[in-house]
Amino acid sequence: MRVQVEPMPLDALVELVNGWGVEPRRAGARSEVPPLADHVHRAGVPASVADTLTDTALIQFADTIFGIFTSVGTAARVDAVSGLLRTIDVRPDLAVTDGEVRRTWWVDPHDALLAAALLALRAQLCDENPGRLGVCIDGGCADIYVDGSPAGRRRFCSVTCQNRARAAKYRRTRRSAS
Repeated sequence: MRVQVEPMPLDALVELVNGWGVEPRRAGARSEVPPLADHVHRAGVPASVADTLTDTALIQFADTIFGIFTSVGTAARVDAVSGLLRTIDVRPDLAVTDGEVRRTWWVDPHDALLAAALLALRAQLCDENPGRLGVCIDGGCADIYVDGSPAGRRRFCSVTCQNRARAAKYRRTRRSAS
């Protein structure tokens, strides 16, 4: 049996990796995984698949995707996504919905979450700016982000991390000036 998947919304992908990934939780001193939330059901997989996901499966998924974000450079990220896509059987298809032709993808239910994430990352790397995938540079954080800023210079996962880093820099500057 195969299920139809859609590319995962990037905000859902970020929330899943940051919530269940071992390294983002370790760096942020978050020991517990969050409860299964709505973003699992927005992940581009059928509800029947989302409802069967376990914490262990989500942690493994998050760590796999985190590895793509920590890859250095576009070529390494492309290789990582391509390599993972080759390990699963994702089949493209077309469907007409409400008079519009749209892309669809079929995959084994066991691979549905990974396929939805990889399809989203594939689209980001091909159709958008591939350099906009990142890991927060704040020393107390390892959360990932997809830079949607107009300038494309984002380096922090959130304003909170950016403010914390700026405050720490300010305190260091004040101490060294004294």
